[in-house]
Amino acid sequence: MKKYFLTIVMIFAGMLVFSQDLPFARQYMFDQTLLNPAIGSRNDFITIKLTGNQQWTQMPRNPLSQTLSYNMKFINKMGFNAALLNDRYGVINNSGLKLSYFYYTKLNTKGDYISFGASVSGYNYAIKMSQLNPATPDPQLSGDNMNTFFMNAGIGVYYEKDKLSLGLSAGNLVPYKPSFANTDLEPSQSRTYTLYGEYRIKNEINTMAVVPSLLFSIDELRRKEVNINTKLIIQNVVWFGVSYRDAITLQAQAMHKYL
Repeated sequence: MKKYFLTIVMIFAGMLVFSQDLPFARQYMFDQTLLNPAIGSRNDFITIKLTGNQQWTQMPRNPLSQTLSYNMKFINKMGFNAALLNDRYGVINNSGLKLSYFYYTKLNTKGDYISFGASVSGYNYAIKMSQLNPATPDPQLSGDNMNTFFMNAGIGVYYEKDKLSLGLSAGNLVPYKPSFANTDLEPSQSRTYTLYGEYRIKNEINTMAVVPSLLFSIDELRRKEVNINTKLIIQNVVWFGVSYRDAITLQAQAMHKYL
């Protein structure tokens, strides 16, 4: 534990969720451990990250995502990550706790290494029926609030070589479908596979870097998502980024060390 790192993140523009199968995936540019439990090995210091994303602010019950994570890497090639998660969209709220473990090992004297990780999570999925006010009430959608608790798991592998980083992960290993009512309209989640890669281009005096990255996700229903991103990192203190998925998103983050 050589250094302590505290990052407070404000997201200036929102992104849509990948069919709500990865409700917290929109924060991955700020905290990639949310997608791949093995990526926690990339930092040699403790990290505490608070992220928030709010969309369509003029609408009631607008989409809102919040995460608080703690990541720690030990000198004996192991580490762990803990994250509190909260996601709201309309009258639906999904909140929970995610715990991850990773093991890493060096591949050569150049510093190349590979890391393996696994995660387990528990979520409370709730529909606040009291906030529904339809013009024509539906008997199946009346009554008290609906709640269900479910567990899930994920695995991942991460490889880093000089300026190149690659990660492959599988999430939602325990597909679920809340059984609030006997209807096909209930939300469901299926296994999702994610590939993430980035390349760091630094100047000679190591004060600035450009980091293009690509994320590709696909689930077992063949729903796909592609994210193209670019970061500009200045003096290891702050970075600015541009992302493209369905629209262009501007991002910024204060940081202590990256290059």
